[in-house]
Amino acid sequence: MTVTPLLLSVVFTAMVVSGALVPLLVKFAVGRNLMDRPNTRSSHRVPTPRLGGVAVVAGTWAGFLPLLLAAPEVARETLPLVGAATLVGGVGLADDFINLHFGVKAAAQAVVAAGLLLLYPPPVVSGAAAGLLVIVFGVFWVVALCNAFNFMDGIDGITGGVAVVSALFLASIAGGTAGFLVALAGAMVGFLLWNIGPATIFMGDAGSYFAGFALAVAALYVPVEGGGLFGGIPALLACVLVFTPYLMDTGFTILRRLQSGVGRGVFSAHREHIYQRITPEPPMHRRTSNIYYALSVASGFAALVASGGGLRLVFGVAVAGLVCVVMLYLPRLVRSSGV
Repeated sequence: MTVTPLLLSVVFTAMVVSGALVPLLVKFAVGRNLMDRPNTRSSHRVPTPRLGGVAVVAGTWAGFLPLLLAAPEVARETLPLVGAATLVGGVGLADDFINLHFGVKAAAQAVVAAGLLLLYPPPVVSGAAAGLLVIVFGVFWVVALCNAFNFMDGIDGITGGVAVVSALFLASIAGGTAGFLVALAGAMVGFLLWNIGPATIFMGDAGSYFAGFALAVAALYVPVEGGGLFGGIPALLACVLVFTPYLMDTGFTILRRLQSGVGRGVFSAHREHIYQRITPEPPMHRRTSNIYYALSVASGFAALVASGGGLRLVFGVAVAGLVCVVMLYLPRLVRSSGV
């Protein structure tokens, strides 16, 4: 990804629009009592507005508009992805208002993902059998990452910052979607100005679903060398590595809860994620977020190396594996450090 004046204008526009909208959304949410109130599973202590995702979506669109005007042939290819992510963000916004059942939200995400992949097949689709395999995997991947971003959005600044890091590294790999990803990163920066602890607003499901869906589908549309499914596997794997910290934390926590006999309530709200276990008090939000930013940067570099294929792919996977090992020991490391 080459930094150009156009991309800088995308970032700046997205950041300004998102940041400027937040105070208006705070006023709106407070006036209508749309607050995230603390409970036994919460990591915050005071009621906080939860409509920040609206600013992220609006900021991303505002940043994306200069691309539509300046490079319409590129932007139009990305437009279906932006539209689909916005639909899923709308499902999250509905949940911010009326608390939808998890199954309803997951089904909506799956339907939108399947529609996108069927109507606009990614480059790795080649032949009927391979195409079906990619679509099935793609729907699972999108729903999984979408909800990982939602599950992990539990402390000030964590998901906004991780989304910025992930979007920028993915933009360096994902070719034509780079402009959209840069717009998303800019919008998240504008939101983060108000969300880094102590947060004055949360992004809510609208923001976490929008970001998770957008990043997931951008990874699927990565350019492939040699064409077809097998030519695309190294590129897809490199994109997956970008999200190692969130996939590791979410996957490990789900397995841990299944092992403990939680059963049907495995997706219910809890405080068992790795990031929650190392953040017993709100003053520690910033420290934990910084740890996850660092882990995301390490994973991003692993993805960049892996995108070169061959032995570099093996090395990138090894680095991502090391990130996973570090995360497994994070609760013990934090306890032993006494901070």
